[in-house]
Amino acid sequence: MDFRDEIYFLILTVGQEAGGEPFDGQLGVAYVIMNRSRLSKSSVIDTVLRSMQFSCWNTDSPTRMNIDTIPDKVLRDCYKAAVAAFFGLLPDPTKGATHYLNEGVTKKLRNGTLPGWFDETKVTTRIGNHTFLKLE
Repeated sequence: MDFRDEIYFLILTVGQEAGGEPFDGQLGVAYVIMNRSRLSKSSVIDTVLRSMQFSCWNTDSPTRMNIDTIPDKVLRDCYKAAVAAFFGLLPDPTKGATHYLNEGVTKKLRNGTLPGWFDETKVTTRIGNHTFLKLE
């Protein structure tokens, strides 16, 4: 598999999952993907497309339908974050996190609850609207 394909899927995932976040938040999402890819010894593409792992790729995701309309500036920032995480050019702002979520949106979608895998003691940092956790 060509590394450019890996980076392309990384960019698109970051754009859909964290396009509205500050650069460090975009970088954090890119690093979570890379951390999971390394731990599972899977490609980035297999990692992001694994069922129910990154909500933007779920068939019912509202963000997936906007993939072609991500603004150029956002896409450029996500490109920078993806390349930096893929090649380890910047430090991991998540301190090795393997998961993240937007607590506010998640609670709204789940009638005030967080998923069972959420463990406050595993939180490594909060950046923008995302909470990052190291669960593995």
